Amino acid sequence: LAQAVRSPASPLRTAFPRKYLFGKPLQGNPIPISMGLEALLAFCSAPAADAGQGPLRRNKSVSEFDVFDNDDAETECPSGRFTSSGSTSSGAIALTKSDVRSLMGEVASTVQPWQSGNFTLVRQLQEAPGNFGHVDMMQQQQQQDAGGRAVAVKRMPNHWVTSSPAEFEERNPKVAERPWCDLAILRQLNKSNFPYVCTLHGVYRDPTHTYVVTSLASEGDLFSWCKEEPAPGPEREQLMQPLVTQIVEAVRWLHELGIAHRDLSLENILLTGKGDDQKVQLIDFGMATVKRSARGEVRGKLAYRAPEMHLEASYDTFLADAFSLGVVFFGMAARDYPWTSTKKGNCRFFEYVGKFGFRTFVSKRKLRGGNGQYLSEVFSPSFVDMLEGLLQFTPDKRLTLGEEGLEDRRSVWSTRWITDGCKGC
Repeated sequence: LAQAVRSPASPLRTAFPRKYLFGKPLQGNPIPISMGLEALLAFCSAPAADAGQGPLRRNKSVSEFDVFDNDDAETECPSGRFTSSGSTSSGAIALTKSDVRSLMGEVASTVQPWQSGNFTLVRQLQEAPGNFGHVDMMQQQQQQDAGGRAVAVKRMPNHWVTSSPAEFEERNPKVAERPWCDLAILRQLNKSNFPYVCTLHGVYRDPTHTYVVTSLASEGDLFSWCKEEPAPGPEREQLMQPLVTQIVEAVRWLHELGIAHRDLSLENILLTGKGDDQKVQLIDFGMATVKRSARGEVRGKLAYRAPEMHLEASYDTFLADAFSLGVVFFGMAARDYPWTSTKKGNCRFFEYVGKFGFRTFVSKRKLRGGNGQYLSEVFSPSFVDMLEGLLQFTPDKRLTLGEEGLEDRRSVWSTRWITDGCKGC
């Protein structure tokens, strides 16, 4: 295959980046790329990280409108409800659309006037493009605490959030990002003592903006974590293992509550604490759903979207989350994305995996910014096995997260990388 691609006359020369898929840069004329493919292949042809451009870039959620009538996909999730003891009770009723609507009204009724004098800006944490705003770290002054407390404050324009959930739904009936849904689900998870989310301290408003104040995740997000040492390899996998286990448990638990996240990404998983006390926190439930089956609802960031989201048929929202986690774990281990898009025809890496399989892909693709190693030489065999299961293009073959009702399917908990605690990484 390498020889075929190196042939100047081969059409395969348009399919792969010249540096990362094969061992040596292609010789001769530059790879011919048509005008239509130029933008799509920009990532695949990007310079290596050591050439001054990092392999990971923060993704932005692109809100898409529903493209199909989804009235036949209103199946709510038949799973357990979270209890205050930190477990799910089998057979209990899960969160419903009616519950979410009630919770949105609850949150809206607690909005308070924004008192800017009570908050001091420390620094901006990140953009929030899906909500046309950004998130700041601030110091909130409190009467009982002279020093105040560090909090995260998401600032969004009122013309986007609107004055109430009902007005937002009326203005934006098909928009993907729903701020009131985000707040409603977070409020319910806080009520239930769900341990893998931030604490909602309050919602405030002034004449131009709405401010959502939550507890601060002191160690930032997984995107920032990915930049830290050690380099990709066995030591990094060992460091990942407790975090990956927490993330899988957090999302499985969320599913037991009947909630599918649908925007899981490196940017939407935060960290708090250090060492053995480090905990993960899920954020941004604006694209979440309590439907187990959805149709025509393309959600999440481009690289993380399960392939079936782009099809006309209904898809399982839990299995879509599992696919997104596969991309998250790949990014944690490689400091890179496996592809830039999962929509057919948009990324040659994704097309290659679909044609030749994930194992062949990691045996041919080089570690970006590395010393010439292929990913199959960097990843442990058991880690490749887990990724291959989570990143199955066919949902019926994909690993589950061990949810109730899917016990007859192979789950991520049965993979050797999890069961052996990354021994031999």
